[in-house]
Amino acid sequence: MTGREKYWVLSALFYSVINIAVPFLLLKDAGSLQGAFLFWSLLTGAVLLAGAWITSGWKETADDGKLLK
Repeated sequence: MTGREKYWVLSALFYSVINIAVPFLLLKDAGSLQGAFLFWSLLTGAVLLAGAWITSGWKETADDGKLLK
């Protein structure tokens, strides 16, 4: 596994942990779910941006490694 792959695996684990920890541990005393929904909306946006950034560098290649045109 390359360093870049390890980075993205660790990022995915981080997003998974904060997805549960923040709403259910840090925002549990809030009187409504507005804080949790705002957090989940912002986290979803961050994950979508990260996914777009990762896949923006992908290029379609042939079996011999040459770039398809």
